[in-house]
Amino acid sequence: MIWVAFLPFLVSCAHGNGTAEQVPFFHGHVFENSSPGSRVNGLSVPLKRLNSQRLCRTEEFAAHFKLLGDGSDNFRVFAHHKRGHVLLKTSGVLDREERAEYVLSLGLCCGECAGLSREVDEESPVVAEVASIKVDVLDTNDHQPTFPGADVKLSLDDATALRTAIYSVTARDDDSGKNAELIYFALPKNGSFYAVPKTGDILLVDSILGLVEPIKFKVFAQDRGWPPRTSQSVAVEINPRQWPVAPNPQPGKRTPQSQMKVPARRSRSVLESDSPVFINVSEDAGIGSVVMNLGPVRFQSPSFELVEPDVESSPVSVSRDSGDIVISRRLDRETEPLVEITVKVQDKRGERKTEHTCV
Repeated sequence: MIWVAFLPFLVSCAHGNGTAEQVPFFHGHVFENSSPGSRVNGLSVPLKRLNSQRLCRTEEFAAHFKLLGDGSDNFRVFAHHKRGHVLLKTSGVLDREERAEYVLSLGLCCGECAGLSREVDEESPVVAEVASIKVDVLDTNDHQPTFPGADVKLSLDDATALRTAIYSVTARDDDSGKNAELIYFALPKNGSFYAVPKTGDILLVDSILGLVEPIKFKVFAQDRGWPPRTSQSVAVEINPRQWPVAPNPQPGKRTPQSQMKVPARRSRSVLESDSPVFINVSEDAGIGSVVMNLGPVRFQSPSFELVEPDVESSPVSVSRDSGDIVISRRLDRETEPLVEITVKVQDKRGERKTEHTCV
């Protein structure tokens, strides 16, 4: 007869000298959501290590095993007589998110324990702890990533520096391990914004200078479990914002807003030399930030060169091959509210064009 029961106390079996005997430890695991009756893997308790013949007079009293401890009713114990082992099976469906491990004891019930008599109530068995058992509940990929927030709608200065993180999304997953490791991606793909897979940061990767229509896409999170689970989307809408800029501000003088002349926005292609491009850049922009890209141009093989001011005095540099305008030293609006540069764009085959840019 095999018993599965919960007891609120434990009576340790002791030797005649009064010292408690150390019990062996066994460890197993079972996956969450396994059907009732699933075996606890990796757990097999040899009967010969339980000292049942020494602790009980097996020829006179039958030995029985009970599980003791909080949560013992979630398992049942049975003896594999052919192998001489005690095994565990689940008695219900387990959920790792509710409980990830069980620490139990295996109790031996018999008519008499070593060193103890049955002078009182012969029909009440004496329980001795003969083994300590730990069962881990392993995770399965049963949760979908979720975004706690709502859809996103932003206004963004169209002169924002490239590679700027304009927003960040974060999803959560109640699973563990690889089942909770998330990657982010945006659909449909667009040339202006990119979702960093590991962090969920949304980066500006191409200039939106001159764009007036909103840019719309959706961001998803997917876990690395198997099979992978994908979240519901977060809709992102970004509206390019064009700021009025005074073409020739004078230090120490303020021009009334009514007298400001707002330069017309053009396409992102290179403009003629008499039509300067005005760009708003935060003075907090870090060194190495890409302000904008001067491409595309009509040349098949363009090269870019900073003409004015010289490289040593200019706060920005221009990449010869890509046309990126990059901040090379800290900006200070109070001492230098306007930086005017001239970039020469030349076809490597000899044709030349000049761009005038104000930062």
